[in-house]
Amino acid sequence: MKTTGFLIIIGLLFGLFANVTMAQSGQRFADPVFDEVNVVKGVPYSSAVREGQSDTTTLYFDFYEPQDDTMTERPLVITIFGGSFVGGGRDFSDMVGYCTRLAKHGYAAAAIDYRLLSFMNLSHKGLVRDAYMAAQDVSSAVRFFKCHYDTYKIDTSRVFLLGNSAGSIALLCELFMDEDERPEETLESPDLGSMHSSGYQEYAGYSPKVAGAIPHWGGVISCDIISEEEYVPLCMIHGTVDATVPIDSGFCFSSSLFGLMPFVYGSQAIANHLDEMGITDYAFYPFEGEEHAFYYNTFFQLNDQFDTCFNITRDFLLGHLNYPTVVPEREEALLRVYPNPATDRVTVAVSEGAMDGPCTCVVMDDMGRKMIEEESFASPFTIDVSQWPSGVYFVRIACDSVNCSRKFVKQ
Repeated sequence: MKTTGFLIIIGLLFGLFANVTMAQSGQRFADPVFDEVNVVKGVPYSSAVREGQSDTTTLYFDFYEPQDDTMTERPLVITIFGGSFVGGGRDFSDMVGYCTRLAKHGYAAAAIDYRLLSFMNLSHKGLVRDAYMAAQDVSSAVRFFKCHYDTYKIDTSRVFLLGNSAGSIALLCELFMDEDERPEETLESPDLGSMHSSGYQEYAGYSPKVAGAIPHWGGVISCDIISEEEYVPLCMIHGTVDATVPIDSGFCFSSSLFGLMPFVYGSQAIANHLDEMGITDYAFYPFEGEEHAFYYNTFFQLNDQFDTCFNITRDFLLGHLNYPTVVPEREEALLRVYPNPATDRVTVAVSEGAMDGPCTCVVMDDMGRKMIEEESFASPFTIDVSQWPSGVYFVRIACDSVNCSRKFVKQ
């Protein structure tokens, strides 16, 4: 597994989210701080023509948000279901599971429709065209929420995409495919138009740019469509023996529908391509011996692997929220961490009078791994960091009246 970028432990500074109602203890975005979730189902966001049809199809989303939340600008995660572009729905158990859990962690979440291919039009050409249509619909959904950010209390700079299988292929296509990279099938009559041309006129001018994406067992038709200039952080999850969407490269459904399905490059090929370009801000989690959509059991119920995938998603989102880390003067006085940068030792000092009860100090690295945990310590105290790898670390102090964190660099 490879990931870079700062893991900013959002929500440890309670004052940053002082206007948020929390139903239980914990830190927003890191923990399920809300007990209840409000769900609004069947909200239209686009209207478009399906492959082989002339009439338009209305597309809908289900919106999930924490109950009694007072935060006015929240990160949004848009989820896109799987089903080989011919089936599936926004009410699939994984989409419901992700959206519900994310809302309990303090996010807004939306499970969206996209255009599906009818079996009457099932062909290699039809599948390529429909995958492109699905990508257009993902773009429409992003632009819809940016247009209606006030209604749904969305922070438009913190919109993320999460997909399963076909949904992952669609989101990767939406993120990285330029006009001159479109498959020939999309140019045939009727021409499907540019990637961001679909949807309602009201949001036509809004940007489809997102802050990051989490494709589960996804792929692209060519790794060359991913360039450094348009790159957004990815967190890729894939089973190593996936025969539906190969982790490296090959035809989808190679064991049963060879030649009918498109040839794709999976998560391993994408990771290799990013390495070649020198891009390090990505995460790749290959699950050894796992097949396609491995968080489902035989009856499409979620198994324990879903918890693992959710935790990976949660940590990736935490690391890419990038909320401001400016510390108010009062909090700066409460906790000092020095020297910064540090070489051999770092001193942690809590101001006199702030330690009015038991205190805990936790230090984590930029991947969220706990380095030390000290309880009931005397301030100031010194930590030996001489054997720690160079990088960024986060010090968290939790007392009865103090709950804040600091970042320092180990050289």
